[in-house]
Amino acid sequence: MRASVKIAISLPGEEFKELEANRDKEGISRSKFILQALKFWKEEKEKERLIRIYEEGYRNTPENLRKLEAWEKASLSVFNKGGW
Repeated sequence: MRASVKIAISLPGEEFKELEANRDKEGISRSKFILQALKFWKEEKEKERLIRIYEEGYRNTPENLRKLEAWEKASLSVFNKGGW
């Protein structure tokens, strides 16, 4: 297990009350609540990074309408054969 480090933070009163209400509702400690919030934040940042990469790739190589239509026709011919 990794070594834990104690920190002190300051929060506005309303945010602290919200934190306490939510962690109490979840039945977890402040430390666990903050750790889960940090993990959630990191996951969201990773999703944002991947979306930026996808959007950049799409801008660099947009869909080609003819290729898309050909793919659709090929897919329909396979799916129309039945046997599902």
